[in-house]
Amino acid sequence: MPTTEHASLTIAYGWDAPLGYFYLTVQRGDDLLYSNCDDPDATSGTYGGGLTLHQLQARLGDHGLALSPEDLDALAGTVRRAAPRAPTLTRLLRDLNNPPEPS
Repeated sequence: MPTTEHASLTIAYGWDAPLGYFYLTVQRGDDLLYSNCDDPDATSGTYGGGLTLHQLQARLGDHGLALSPEDLDALAGTVRRAAPRAPTLTRLLRDLNNPPEPS
């Protein structure tokens, strides 16, 4: 998880492979200023709640931070290297999140 300090902010971001999205949190001290989990526009990923790489760049820009081309390439590369879920785990997660209707 890359974490950086910028203008009294602590910014943590990266790729969450199991959930299939980018995440971002921005804090000032103990105050949480931004989290992708609270962003209504963060709908990327297997179950939603995450950011696309473009959204991550935009949210970082909102806080005055721009990633270098090398950092962007590294983040984009993590998406391709993420291993797909085993079919059994995928079915289990689908069944847990979409239980059958009671008869």
